[in-house]
Amino acid sequence: MRLVQINDFSLSTAAEYQQPVAFSEARLEEVAKALCAVPLGSSINATEISLTKQNELFAYTLFVPLFNGAGSITIDAQRITVAFKQGRNKGHLDLMIDCTLSAFNLVKAQPLKRSFLSFMAHAVFDPPTEYTEHMKRYTSLSAGMVSGGVVLVTALPEIDGELRYASEKSLALENAVFIAANASTTKEITKDLFEFLGNRLEATAHVEGICFRKT
Repeated sequence: MRLVQINDFSLSTAAEYQQPVAFSEARLEEVAKALCAVPLGSSINATEISLTKQNELFAYTLFVPLFNGAGSITIDAQRITVAFKQGRNKGHLDLMIDCTLSAFNLVKAQPLKRSFLSFMAHAVFDPPTEYTEHMKRYTSLSAGMVSGGVVLVTALPEIDGELRYASEKSLALENAVFIAANASTTKEITKDLFEFLGNRLEATAHVEGICFRKT
């Protein structure tokens, strides 16, 4: 098992409604005011909130920037999406999850059809020499082969979903891999769901021979 340190990461969470929500039913003014109150209000500049609407039916989008652009909440007729970037440590991850849960609790307009969670990260090997050892499984296959990666798909019957894990050489950092983990489920977004998927992500990384350093 080779140890890696996550250098930076992003987290995106989306929930698709069972039925599209018409503009007249979306309560967007009420939702925007609620988002600007505690606990999310301190991370929102109300003057940056934007609403685009093409008609009175389903062609609308409410966009709410968070933390000076490091995150956002997007609401349209079919889904709500909460996305963050520039995460560096567990404190950032915990804050992202707390904000996501708060947003979903405030915004949820309809029963959910399916939820989607995406976690992407650049992970540096510790020590860096372990990167070369890790890649030998690919570079030893053929002359000129300089790197490789894996794609692993895990069924998650506990949440009626699956986890897709992929890794490859990082194009942004030396001696690092880029990891993309995408999960889908019929369950609603909860703290327990985040914890469950975090544990499954670590277990799947272990299959590749990678262990995340705790920060």
